[in-house]
Parts: sequence; structure tokens; C-alpha cells
Amino acid sequence: MSALKEQLHLLGQFLRTDFRKILLGCTLAMAGSVFFGLILGYVSPEVINTVLEQFMAMVEEAGIMDSAGNISPFGLLTNNWTAMLVAVLYGFVPFLFLPVLTLISNGALVGLMAAWYHSSGIPMSIYFAGILPHGIFELPALIIASACGVCLCRNMCRLVTSSPKRASMVELLSDLLRVLLLLVLPLTVAAAFIEAYVTPVIMALFMG
Repeated sequence: MSALKEQLHLLGQFLRTDFRKILLGCTLAMAGSVFFGLILGYVSPEVINTVLEQFMAMVEEAGIMDSAGNISPFGLLTNNWTAMLVAVLYGFVPFLFLPVLTLISNGALVGLMAAWYHSSGIPMSIYFAGILPHGIFELPALIIASACGVCLCRNMCRLVTSSPKRASMVELLSDLLRVLLLLVLPLTVAAAFIEAYVTPVIMALFMG
């Protein structure tokens, strides 16, 4: 228990560094991309169908649903956790800040889905019922994971340019791993089980 407390203390220290500025920037990027997706959906409705078709194809390939249409929480967890790790690993590529692209693409999808619901005449209450229960956990997890990737990418840039502001890669990776295990992992676990078992029930209540 004392070991966990120590890890939580170290996590708190890291979150109080300028990592919180990166986290704020990623939060604003997510919010902006959701708004962009919403506007794009209204201006170019044809984009919605194309994106949704690709999204559904991706869901089928990921094995998240079985033949009966039931969502697997473990399939969701594996898929979401893989996406979070990829967002972080993108940070090893200097200068491009690829984790931001992951964040923006997911945020735009959320906005496009909202535009599709509205344009289809489906009550927005059903949209929020379908996204908020698990989104409360999943979206922050994505933002935090992307912020870890951005933080890593920034340090890679500093290493390449021999900037005096560069941090020890070992220490930074330890801090980021701590963020992933103590913050992102619990959030993705909660999101997966809520999306599999709670979200369908809530949506059924609104649709009934």
C-alpha cells in the first residue's frame, strides 16, 4: 500500500509540472476538433456517410461486436488501450506531433456523429445518452494519453536539437508510464464496461 501511495505521490508531482499545460492544450484541441466536426457535418453532409462507413468497417474489423450485435467489454478495452498506446508511441517521432492528429481525428468524429444525429432528425438526447456514459471516462483517457505523446514528442525534439531543456528520457518514460497505468488504464477499463453494459440500457430508456 505504501508503494502505491509513493507512486501516486510521484504522479501528483508530475501532473503539477508543465505537463498540465500540455494537458490543457490537448483538451482545447479536442474541444476545437469536436466543433470542427460538427460544422463540417452541417456544411458537407456527404462527408458524414463516408466517415461513418469507414468507422463501422473499422469496428467490425476490431472484433468489438459479436455476431448477435453484442459489445464485448474486453474487445473494447483492448481496442481502446491499443489506441491510447499508439497515441503515446507516436511521440517517439520528433517534430511532427502525431499524437495531436489522433486527438483531432477522434474529436472530429464525435462532432460528425452529433451532426448526423441532428440532420437525421434523431433527438440529441439519444446521442448524448449514447456517448456521455462511457465518454466521461474515455475522452479524458484519450486526452491524457495524447498529452503523454505530445510530451514525449517535445522531449524528442529537444534531444535531437540538444536543447538544454531536454529531460532524462528514462525519467520521462517512467513518469509517462505512471500516468498510463494509474490514470489512463483505470479510465479505459471503466469506459469499456460502461459502454458494454450501461450505455445500451440508457439508450434503450431514451429510445423507448
